[in-house]
Formats: sequence, structure tokens, C-alpha cells
Amino acid sequence: MRSKRLLCGIDISKAKLDVFYNDKEGKTHSLKVANTLTGHSELIKKLGRNRTYIMENTGKYGWPICIKLKKAKADVRVENPLVIKRFIQMNMERHKNDNIDAKWIYFYGLEREARAWQMPSKEQFYCSQIIKAIDLYTRKLGMLSNHLSTYEQQPFLYKEIMKGMESIKENITNEIQKLDEQLDSILDKWQGKMKKNLNTIPSLGKRVISYLITYTDGFSRISNYRQLIALTGLTPREHTSGTSVSGKRSICKMGHFDLRKTLFMCSLSAIRHNKPCKEKYERLKVAGKPSKVALIAVCNTLLRQAFAIATKGVPFQQDHVSVRPSLKAGKAI
Repeated sequence: MRSKRLLCGIDISKAKLDVFYNDKEGKTHSLKVANTLTGHSELIKKLGRNRTYIMENTGKYGWPICIKLKKAKADVRVENPLVIKRFIQMNMERHKNDNIDAKWIYFYGLEREARAWQMPSKEQFYCSQIIKAIDLYTRKLGMLSNHLSTYEQQPFLYKEIMKGMESIKENITNEIQKLDEQLDSILDKWQGKMKKNLNTIPSLGKRVISYLITYTDGFSRISNYRQLIALTGLTPREHTSGTSVSGKRSICKMGHFDLRKTLFMCSLSAIRHNKPCKEKYERLKVAGKPSKVALIAVCNTLLRQAFAIATKGVPFQQDHVSVRPSLKAGKAI
């Protein structure tokens, strides 16, 4: 199971860390420290680095303590919050507070092997922040454009409002352009060859390429294309039970929404300009599949192409033929 005999469960909030841990005699204790650099140092000084620290993935509030523990050479495990939640529900816990959550995170670590945490690269942090800023500005730009369109239909226009909105719209457009240039610059220095090779895939857009490189940390966090499909939320999902429950088959959507949305738009172009994608789309349409189902399959094909090119370090080949042996019915694997 876990790599250390000593264990510590941490529930993370914005202001504090609730800690539940054991000692060498097997006794358990609870502790509260501030979620600050001083509090992190205090925690490591008291509990030491020769221990497994387990916590939920809480995003920005959890990054500092994870990085601090990792730099101290401690064993850091970070688990999906939904997994921890289901574990607590499975044990019929009726109460909820931060101290109880820390205790159950500790017990989860006793029974299960939590995921080892890998510190993201500095470039991934930079690219993630830029991508989020671009997405935010793009949404604001869309809102401003809609408001301007509405104002233009008014019988009497207050020109000062129009001028102010136009000015803000221009500033946001310029800011998006600057951020795009900065993102390109970082990606070129960080994963220039990979970015260049991915750009050779017909219809795989520039934005999707930046998402793929950033979310996979330069394709270092995935080992096969199925993991990339799961990261995007395009994994097929079935929901049936006996004869009474027969849900509609769909994709699970447990992944990055922005990547999935942008990739779907790329698939509309890929069915015209990407030969393997076009052939797959036409084959599925002939088989009677709905257009949306065929386009999702095209998205998965684009992801498979991206994974192969990123990991092999070669440009796209339009007429490439797979050398993998095909599995025929009746033959054992």
C-alpha cells in the first residue's frame, strides 16, 4: 500500500489546514495550521518529511502545501475529491466538518493507495494561467459584443456608452492578442518541436494544441491515447441496469470542457481536410450513425493522431498505414 508507515490526512481550505495524523506508537492526533508558508513550515517541522501526506485535489488552495512538501522530499498523495466523498459516504458518516474530513482522508490512506502527486513544470503553470486569462477575456468580449448589438437596435442611442464599450472591446482584443503571443513564445521555448509537429495535423487548431500540451504537461502525464481521451471527457458512457434502467449512451464529459468544445469544432473541419478523419466519418455515416456520434469519433481520431505524433516526435503523414495487427473475430488476443 502506501510507501510510509506514518500517515497524515490534510483537509485544505483557503485559510487553514486541518490535519489528522498518527505517531510511531500508532496513536492518532489532530492539528490545525494556517494555510500559509509559515503554517506549512510549522507542519513539516512538527510531523517531519518521513511520512505520507494525503489530501484532496483542491486546486489553487492546495498547490502551495503540495509544492512545499514535495520540495521537502516528503511522500505526497493527491486524490480526486469525488473519490474521497464516496469513501466517506460508503462509511455512513453523518456529520461533516473540516476535522472530520481530515480524519476520513487519513482513513482512506490507511485502506487505499492514493495517487502519487507529481509537481507540474513551471511552464505548465504559466501556460495554464495564460489560457484561463484568454478564456475569461474571450467570454467578456462576447458579452460586450452582444450588448453593443442590443444597444444598436435602440431608437435613441446614448453615444458615450457606445464609445466606452467600443474602447473596452478594443482593449480586450489587444490584451487577448498579447496573451496569445506570450503563450506561443512560452510553448516554443518549452515544447517547440512538439508544437511544430502537432501543427502538421490537418484541422487540429492552434488553441487545441496549446490545451493539449498544457493539460498533459508536455504529454508527460499520460502513457496512452485512452488517457488523453479520458482527459478530454470523450470516453463512452453506458447507464443501464436490468430491464428498468436503460439510459441513453453518451460520452461521460468528465474532463476539460474547453478542450472538448474546441476539439469538436476542429472535427467539423477535419471531416473535409484530414483524410483518416474523413474516411472514418463517411464510414460511420454509411453505417447509419448520427452525425454527432460520427463527429465524436472524429474527435477521438484527432486525439489518437496527436498522441502518436507528440510521443514519437514525427510530423503528420497523411497516408500513414498502421502496422498494428488487426484483431479478427474468433481469435484470442
